[in-house]
Order: sequence, then structure tokens, then C-alpha cells
Amino acid sequence: MSDPQDSDPQVISATTLRTKTRDILESAKFGGGHFIVETFGKPMVAIVGVEEYWRLLELARQRERPTTET
Repeated sequence: MSDPQDSDPQVISATTLRTKTRDILESAKFGGGHFIVETFGKPMVAIVGVEEYWRLLELARQRERPTTET
């Protein structure tokens, strides 16, 4: 089975999020699932597990830091 972090996010509607919140949150936290929530066909928010969020935030911070050349 492939790593969920290497796959495309699953696009879901806001209605699906409302009816399956627990399943989606557990998938993001424990299964490494990524979700894009759409409202009226437009992407509104991404859902990822908190560990993935911290990892992405750290990567973004590293890219913002000036590099020192030797």
C-alpha cells in the first residue's frame, strides 16, 4: 500500500465534512490522509494531521531563512 502522504488529497464537500467529521479527522490524524474541502465547487480549506502541519510549517520557515554561503 502506498504512503498516504505521497498521494493526492481527497476532495470532499462541506456537506461530507459535516456528516463524516469524525472519520475524516481520524483519517488525517492516524492514517495520514489529506483532504481539500470544497464549498460550491471551490476549495476552501485543507485538512491534514497536526504532525504533518508542523512539518510543513517548519519546511516553509526553512525556505524563508536566508542561506549563508561558504
